[in-house]
Amino acid sequence: MQLIVADVGGTHTRLAQAEYARGTWQLHATTRYASREYAGLGAILEDWLARPEQSGMKFSGAGMAVAGPVQGGRGRVTNLDWPELDAAELATSAGVPVALLNDFAAVGACLEALTPEDRLILQDGDADPTGPRLVTGAGTGLGTCLVTPPAGADAPPAIHPGEGGHARFSPADADETELAAFVTAEAGRCTREHLLSGRGIARIGRFELQRRDDPELGRALAAAEPAAAISALADTGHAAALRVVRRFVTLYAGQLADMALTALPRGGVFIGGGIAPRWADHFLAPAFREAFRARPPMEDLLERLPVELIIHPEPGLLGAAVAASRARPHGASAP
Repeated sequence: MQLIVADVGGTHTRLAQAEYARGTWQLHATTRYASREYAGLGAILEDWLARPEQSGMKFSGAGMAVAGPVQGGRGRVTNLDWPELDAAELATSAGVPVALLNDFAAVGACLEALTPEDRLILQDGDADPTGPRLVTGAGTGLGTCLVTPPAGADAPPAIHPGEGGHARFSPADADETELAAFVTAEAGRCTREHLLSGRGIARIGRFELQRRDDPELGRALAAAEPAAAISALADTGHAAALRVVRRFVTLYAGQLADMALTALPRGGVFIGGGIAPRWADHFLAPAFREAFRARPPMEDLLERLPVELIIHPEPGLLGAAVAASRARPHGASAP
């Protein structure tokens, strides 16, 4: 089986060939595009299909994951000023049926295809295979998804994408309350995504800078990509940049705990997105687990939940392939 797969984000869009062989999915010819340099996904798809790597390929379908809400074969990228995406129109461009889905629905779908090498255990917990699984991840925005067990023996797990990143941020202490007030003064409100995203890292950096002047952190914040600059500065051991990274990680843990208390994902909590895998060492540190459990009187319950970090390089593309292979896609093959 050969599929076209896409992971469409507010910053980057990736397309690849997905091949199912010998019981596993393999990705080939992965190409990354700067989303804002194109008028829409159709233009990116046209460029990708015209490349030599796709010459002579016989695709049987396509799975396209979108960073935004999707319903009835239509969707929009939340952080990108593109026209609405339509699976039927994309099918005409691709020449194959297209399954259009939310990007974190795709990450939820990828769980079934991950190998042990594709994940890091942050907290062992006590997994219940009959329980739901919570999937979340920070990148350009903050995606969320709940995966529930199959309804029947031959059915796949049910995937329920959400928009939990747009829920209001809930501070855990006076320090976080001060941070939320700082963000609200800048942005008019403070949601989880205002802090747990690439732009959120920059906001945390500005909060740190207004507390303690630091020229190097100031230069990182003035860079074209502040989050990447702060990350690089933290890698050198710079104290202020490390405070930004560690605050991001503990904020992430606390918001995960709040989401977990709502859904009780006894099947596990899975962290994807573009940021966390790059900061795996910080997520493996005790401070993450301590912040995740710090929701009295529910510490024991949270300690029993397995927490894993997805480190597969392309979980969105992998999940788009899994979802497309299961779905009844919109559109029809070209004659």
